[in-house]
Parts: sequence; structure tokens; C-alpha cells
Amino acid sequence: MNSKNLVRTGVFTFTICSAIFLMFPSVASAQQPDKQLLLRKARNAYYSLKKEGMQKFSCDMTPNWANLLEEQRKTNPAGIARAIEKLNQLKFSVEVDSKGDAKVQHTEIAAENPEMAQGLSQIYSGMEQMTTGFFQTWAVFVVRPALPEVGTEFRLESDAKLHHIAYKEGETDVAVTMNRQFAINSVKVTAEKFVSTINPQFATTGKGYLLTGYDAEYQGATAEDRTVLHVKLDNQKVAGIQIPQKLALQGSYNGSPFAVEVAFSGCTPTMLIELK
Repeated sequence: MNSKNLVRTGVFTFTICSAIFLMFPSVASAQQPDKQLLLRKARNAYYSLKKEGMQKFSCDMTPNWANLLEEQRKTNPAGIARAIEKLNQLKFSVEVDSKGDAKVQHTEIAAENPEMAQGLSQIYSGMEQMTTGFFQTWAVFVVRPALPEVGTEFRLESDAKLHHIAYKEGETDVAVTMNRQFAINSVKVTAEKFVSTINPQFATTGKGYLLTGYDAEYQGATAEDRTVLHVKLDNQKVAGIQIPQKLALQGSYNGSPFAVEVAFSGCTPTMLIELK
């Protein structure tokens, strides 16, 4: 078919569709649901710290070192006991801002030798990477839903059980699948050298779906650059808002398994006060 025929076909198709819409508007509406209305309902279905007016919160973080070093303790119980006693002297804290960006601070303990200094350095950086990475994912579901902003462009396909939403954030492609009650069951993010798939779990609250965990896979540019995560999250109410209380995370990075638990305590939120 040449270009003229394509144009004619397009005009003909547009004319027919317009005629059908005029003759049977209810049928056309059923085929093309109000995307923005559906998006607004979906966004309102989630608990949102942004809507609650959270500006930031800070918490003490206490890693479960015994859990983290459980396997090593089987072969060296006395050495690991001394290590846990030493590690318990470390104090970690985190501050999370209104966008979900986390900053980790920690005390330091004296290293007895170069090997201990290197190990402590890895612990400091590992705790920071784990915490900031967790809150980046957490924010997508708790600070704001993993959905486009109302009024922006996106693609919507719906069937009897699911809604499929696709949109872009800059050069990144985002695909979201949720059920008819707007509970998200999959978020896939595709960038130039990075693909991630997140399958969240939620609790139903009076203020919407609240994140309680997720399974995730992160694939980098090479086959070896792969992270698998299984995350469980307990929440606590502090000053009227829901924030993490306990994080249990296990998985593998480039084939190496890991598991860690962290408790959040002494949390202090800062809320936005509206001026009357």
C-alpha cells in the first residue's frame, strides 16, 4: 500500500470511528475509559506520607549482627561472639526526607589491626548502601505511588482482572500492573543499562495500601551484575504516621547470598504545619 492509500485509509478510519462515537457514545466510552479518572482513583488508593504532610523523620538503626553472622558462627563461635560484642558498640541512625532520600550516620570504633579497619569500612559502606537502596524503593510506594502524575501522558490497557500502565520518566520506561482494586503487583523499570522488576505486598489500611514487603530483581549491564531481594517490613505509627519498624532483607548479589535485619527505634517525624 502506497503513502496516498495509507493517508486515505487513515482518514477513512478516523471518519468511521467518529461516526461510531456520535452514534454510540456509551460504547466508545466503554472501549476508551477515562484514563485520568482511573489514574486519580489508583493514586488515591495508596497510603501516602506526602499527603500526610511528612517533611522528614529520623530513627536509630540497630542491625541484628547475630543474624547477619549466623553462618560464620557455626565454624568460629568464639571469634564471632567477640565480633558481635564489638559490633554492638556501633551506633547507626538514618534521616529520611520528604522525597524518601535517606542519609545514614554512624559512630566509629577503634580498629585493632588493618584487617579490622578494612572490615569496619566495608560495614559502614554496606549499611549505607543497603539503607539508602531500601528507602529508594520504599518511597516509590509509601511517599508517593509508583504511578504517573495526574495530567501526564501514559498508556493504559485493561482487561477483566488487571490494569496495565506504561509511561516514561525521562529516558526510563516504567510498566505497572495492578488489579482492579488498584493494588500494584508488578513494577518494571527499564533503563539503558539497567532493568528492575519489583513485586510489592501491601496491607490494607483506612488510608490506603501500605507497603509490607517486596520481591525484586535488579539486572545490570552484564549477566553477572544481578541482585535478588526478598524484603519483609513491619511498620509502626509514630506521631500519627506510618514508618518502618523492622526490616528483614535477604537475597543474593552476583551470586553471593546475604541476610540482614534492622530495627528502627526512637523515631522522630517532622510534619508540615499548614498556616491558617
